[in-house]
Amino acid sequence: MGSSNLKESFSHAIEGIVNSILSERNLRIHFLVGLVVITATFFLPIKREDILWIIFAVFFVIWSELVNTIIEHLMNLYSKEYHPVIKIIKDVSAGVVLWAALFSITVGILVFGSMFFDWSLEIAKIFAIISTVAFPLLSIRVVRKWKKKK
Repeated sequence: MGSSNLKESFSHAIEGIVNSILSERNLRIHFLVGLVVITATFFLPIKREDILWIIFAVFFVIWSELVNTIIEHLMNLYSKEYHPVIKIIKDVSAGVVLWAALFSITVGILVFGSMFFDWSLEIAKIFAIISTVAFPLLSIRVVRKWKKKK
């Protein structure tokens, strides 16, 4: 299973990403949005530090989606039948992608909000606070609902 040389290792890695792109609609969407956002940085007067944050946010969302894909495939390999623990694992994995997307939206609000809408830094802070509060509250609601079903 392991690769004996560097070229083979890269080939397997590229094959994994390509297979994921071909099979996962959300990953294709994340790649497309990421491409548009990063391409926009060539045409906008964005500071170097802000470009770094934008690129990090795009890569973080794509990385999260790839990890989510791994987890979903592992759980499907383990069992095709419904299991409450597998549901939790898949839901948390999807939640990681949502969390990464919220982070990237916060970065977008910070960088593009001030540029296009003259938004202050406080708008991004408020969005981050709402995300940070809403995410745990939604999680608590889901867990309580799950426990009631038991």
